[in-house]
Amino acid sequence: MKIEEDLKKLEEITTRLEKDDLPLDEAISLFEEGLSLAASVKKGLEEARLRIEKAVEETKGTFSLEPFDLS
Repeated sequence: MKIEEDLKKLEEITTRLEKDDLPLDEAISLFEEGLSLAASVKKGLEEARLRIEKAVEETKGTFSLEPFDLS
């Protein structure tokens, strides 16, 4: 799934940005890439949330709750 791939790349970028010896130009490029990836992750999560909401709405009334007896 693309979200997981983007999150992994974001983690890698964060690790690289935390290093003190990173040249400024490279740090800025990584930061820009990270912002783009973060936007992509946000969009993917929003799309996933909408799909879940739609699936739940479509199945309303299909399932019913039953009491659970432990005795």
